[in-house]
Amino acid sequence: MILSANTCNRLFWLGRYAERGYLFLHLMRKAYDEVLDVPVGETPVYSDFLKKLDVYIEGSLDTSYQIMDQLYNPETVTSLRSIIEYMMDNAIVLRTEIRTESFSYIEMCRDLIRVKSIQKDSNITNLQPITDALLAFWGSIQERVYGRARTFLMLGKMIEHIDMNIRFDYKHYRIEEAMGVLEKFIEDEPALVDKVIIAKLRAMVVDKEAYEKYDPEYKDKMLNYLNCLVVV
Repeated sequence: MILSANTCNRLFWLGRYAERGYLFLHLMRKAYDEVLDVPVGETPVYSDFLKKLDVYIEGSLDTSYQIMDQLYNPETVTSLRSIIEYMMDNAIVLRTEIRTESFSYIEMCRDLIRVKSIQKDSNITNLQPITDALLAFWGSIQERVYGRARTFLMLGKMIEHIDMNIRFDYKHYRIEEAMGVLEKFIEDEPALVDKVIIAKLRAMVVDKEAYEKYDPEYKDKMLNYLNCLVVV
């Protein structure tokens, strides 16, 4: 199947947004669990969680506001609601490439987040059906989508996966393993990535000692290379 440049770009970003939505929920759920352990009388905030997502919060906002804003505000570009709406925008155009069943799982996520937005449900655990639908989406992609369409989806997924893992200080071996998966997809389509940037990124990833120092400049450079890697 011959894919246009616009289709390739949309497949790539659908992959990124689908993985971002899944990991956002996973990490937000962890932050939510930690908040529940804060002693009565203290007002916890999601400052660390938001900082790692490059979200700037002006002034002092209470936790309940931050939860609702990051989950349901369609005007907040980093919110789960926005991520899912971006997924849907791409999926509508890509319905032929990703097939109807895969599309239906994205549609399910969109319907669920809109219902929860109306209900203003602040209990993160009640969003598990969205996580389940995203997992089902990726399972459907593996069964029904092949060739370059799957390659672009998986490139987006793996780049977002590595990006979020770096931001949230996952162990070095996790980054190394994910890079190995990414490189397998790059082997199939070497022209899709910048050769100079992939070489620089490889050199940074194998430097375990540098990674484990948690140097912000090092990680910012790593993220910059990662996010300039694919040429679509």
